[in-house]
Amino acid sequence: MDAVPASLARSARRLSGALSAMLAAGLLVWLSWYTQGFEVWTFEARRQVAAREGGMQAAVVPVRLAASDGTVLQRGKVTGVPAVAVHADTNAGNRGVAATANAVLPWAEPQAGAKAYLVDFIYTRCPTVCLALGSEFQQAQRAVAQDPAYAGVRLLSVSFDVENDSPAALANYATSLRADPEWWTFAVPSSAAGAEALLRSLGVVVIPDGMGGFVHNGSIHLLDGQGRLRGLYGYDGWPQALADARRLSEETRP
Repeated sequence: MDAVPASLARSARRLSGALSAMLAAGLLVWLSWYTQGFEVWTFEARRQVAAREGGMQAAVVPVRLAASDGTVLQRGKVTGVPAVAVHADTNAGNRGVAATANAVLPWAEPQAGAKAYLVDFIYTRCPTVCLALGSEFQQAQRAVAQDPAYAGVRLLSVSFDVENDSPAALANYATSLRADPEWWTFAVPSSAAGAEALLRSLGVVVIPDGMGGFVHNGSIHLLDGQGRLRGLYGYDGWPQALADARRLSEETRP
């Protein structure tokens, strides 16, 4: 086989070098965009930036609601006061039998709801982070119920376990946490597609753990009355979350 001419070899090396430089430059541009100017390197940090900039909007999906006293809500908005309610039979043999009509999440009609929402994502069989979130929301509920300054703030727990968390199961769970539906509402999307759309819109990651449960974000989400993400907090950061929710509700008063 004839040897490759030296000039051709040099040209090939120059072309290879140019392509490598172009790829490196492209990678740097992409990294600069993805990391917000090389300042953000984790997915959760990107959500924090999006929250500060108002860049995430919670999807509006059909949900089924449950109150903490064994009442399953029908055709209500998540405003703290149900429009229509029927009492569910919570006997062990009849759980989940109460049929509910689809409701919608409150930011579908901002004028009819609260001005600020603290939202967490849970499932009722969760043995770890969901229990911690429930404990924090219990404390937040006490503060909201006792101080009129929080009149524009509501708590919302959304289950992503569409298959197992019926409205009756949510009602039992809410009862165990002594949730008052005046301030704290529990909901589950009406379909798996709805749950996926809602989670994706807020960047919430839920991964099956291989043992029938899930690994998921444990953040408290602050949403305004139109469903825009305005803050993210660790589950132990509820005092700051509540303070920010109060300020947000005051800013958006008519």
